[in-house]
Amino acid sequence: MYLASIIDLVRKYDVYRMQTLNLQASENRVSPDVKEALSSDLASRYSHVMEDGNNSYGGASIFEQIFNDAKKNVEKLFHVKHAEIRPIGGHIAVIAAIKSLTEKGDTVYSIGPEGGGYPGYLDAYIPEMLSLRMENIPFKPDVQEIDYDAFASAAKRRRPNLIVLGQSAFVRPYDMARITEIADPAGSRILYDGSHVMGLIAGGKFQPDASVKSDVLVGSTHKSFFGPQGGLILTNDSDLEESFEKNLTWMTMDNMHPNRVAALGIAAEEMLKHGKSYAALVEKNSFSLGHALNEHGIPVRFSPWYSKSHQVLLSPSKDLNFIKFSKKMEDNGIILDRDGRVGTSEISRMGFSDMDSIATLISEAWAGNNVLERVADLVSLLKIEFWR
Repeated sequence: MYLASIIDLVRKYDVYRMQTLNLQASENRVSPDVKEALSSDLASRYSHVMEDGNNSYGGASIFEQIFNDAKKNVEKLFHVKHAEIRPIGGHIAVIAAIKSLTEKGDTVYSIGPEGGGYPGYLDAYIPEMLSLRMENIPFKPDVQEIDYDAFASAAKRRRPNLIVLGQSAFVRPYDMARITEIADPAGSRILYDGSHVMGLIAGGKFQPDASVKSDVLVGSTHKSFFGPQGGLILTNDSDLEESFEKNLTWMTMDNMHPNRVAALGIAAEEMLKHGKSYAALVEKNSFSLGHALNEHGIPVRFSPWYSKSHQVLLSPSKDLNFIKFSKKMEDNGIILDRDGRVGTSEISRMGFSDMDSIATLISEAWAGNNVLERVADLVSLLKIEFWR
């Protein structure tokens, strides 16, 4: 009875979410092919190839082919020599990568909370776990840009062992040439956390030089990427490949979840075929949505360019509380997070480009009008694109 009630709730959830307009920056829609892989027999299986080349588990020969093909797909997609596709989450990928690039007591620079940095890089989390000294990269939040001159001075004084790029509120790419100029004299390695923008990088947008200008590119596979949930570690440095293996297996994770690996390989196939068109639409939609929201009285930061990624950032004020705003949108079938981010990945995955209509629904809902039925009508017309 207990299990039956949960499956009923799962079905209820599916019906509910299929009637809503998802604008969360950290989510996307997976294709039916990816769903099929996730729910396949692989979901309850194991695979682990030992040092002698034998698999610890019988019956895994077909999955080994799936794994190798998925790995090749990802390497081709991101133009890298080595792809570690086993991490079951972006956070795990980050931990394994940082552990491979640092030793206890090393100094690491990352973008802090005031610049929309990832909370996992705060002292109490990854730095404490790996015994690292964490410093904030000087950042100008009013223009969403690193203060390169101040950072160069700081790096000259502290000589960081590792520079971590990437943000949770991520709307503007970096000047990687300047970052390299700062890193090289200090002997710093560069890790680019592209968790939010992996789908855009794969499509040749936002920061197409991320894997070339950094030692390691890590990220999630379920935000601007086509799913499923998981992580990647990418590099062109052959010496790092063995270190990633060491810091994943029985260190930060065990079973790689074969169904997820198969689903990732399919998502990479979809990206290889459609990634450029999809990423271009995401970039276009984010700018258009930022402009349209501003025109409809919902203040968006960084006018007139708004965003070059998959999200726009609302401007907080006494009249715009992010939590209240999100809850009122949810009452009207519009789903977004409670941090003031509005994402375009999923609506772009649906091939949708009329951002003015979305801005109209958002502004009317915020003004107190009930637009639930109009949102459901709009969603009913959407279907997943950029696959097969």
